[in-house]
Amino acid sequence: MTTPPPNDRRPNDFALAYTAAHNEAGMTRVSVAHLLDRIDKEPDFLFSEEFTHKLGGQCPVHHGARPEDFEKIVVNTTLAHLYEPLRLHITKRLPLTPEGFIDLPSPPESPTGLNTKDREGLAKAPPDQLCSFLRDCSCHLLDAMIREWAIAVMTEEDRCRQEGQITSTAAASYMLNKTLAESHLYKKSGYDILSITKTGSHTALHVCWNVVEVAPMLLPGLTAEEYEAIIRRSLKHVVPLSMGSLGMLVTYMSKTKTEHEDHLAIHALTPDQTAFIVADEKGEPVIQLDPNQIEPFAKEGEHHYTGCPAFYVNGMIKLYLEIVLAIAYDYQVYDRLQPGAAT
Repeated sequence: MTTPPPNDRRPNDFALAYTAAHNEAGMTRVSVAHLLDRIDKEPDFLFSEEFTHKLGGQCPVHHGARPEDFEKIVVNTTLAHLYEPLRLHITKRLPLTPEGFIDLPSPPESPTGLNTKDREGLAKAPPDQLCSFLRDCSCHLLDAMIREWAIAVMTEEDRCRQEGQITSTAAASYMLNKTLAESHLYKKSGYDILSITKTGSHTALHVCWNVVEVAPMLLPGLTAEEYEAIIRRSLKHVVPLSMGSLGMLVTYMSKTKTEHEDHLAIHALTPDQTAFIVADEKGEPVIQLDPNQIEPFAKEGEHHYTGCPAFYVNGMIKLYLEIVLAIAYDYQVYDRLQPGAAT
């Protein structure tokens, strides 16, 4: 394996620069982790004015703070509380073949005409079309499991209401739905627990696929096993992107050409991307995000952010990456993306 020359970039440079840019934009981070701990100890906290109207009591309410800031805290905290069961559900329900690979479904009415069972047809597809197809498949796979989880959450809320009982899941579901229905920020988009989770899931899959696809671009000539090792080591350098505000994330991905204009997760990464760079970590190559591409951004009156709810669920983003890694290995994505590979 060829190791890139060392540089003077510290492993946490992106995270530090990202936080500094948020501060420059006038935004303060509210840690959902602290709120989740509070909910575990005091489930009634979900219904308190401190949680719904005072940012969980973690930081002073900025003069003139938008209603959206308060809604954001409630929505992202309740989602994070519900996403631990989602992670477990995906782990249990992930369909596997007898050989232990992911039994990947083909998306309905795929415009490519490709099929996950037609390995010969996939081998003839251009690499970017193959990656786009596999991205689409992975989104549909996660969507099906997310739908099962969302139904279970809503069923528990209905059961508790009928039986006069309450669980933390039912309480979180109630507060989430209530906030989404009354929201300045979410109501206009028609979000509910299912659609907002699918959207976040697609974004997470998109970033994971970006890391997989960029590895052969930055470090050509390696084996699939070597790419997997590099990508797993690199996860901690990419995860900080999910710690920021949605506006900063979108701004970064747009500037670095790592997201298509239509914001769909099905588009393969193009070679003109500027987000990912190679660095040295203890003599081994890792893929990092370039902190020089960060631009401060905040909507008018926006003063608080939490980061992605999945960031607060131990192992959830890693689970998404492992799913993408398994698909990439099974369908020989690394070999297909090598410079000069036959199409």
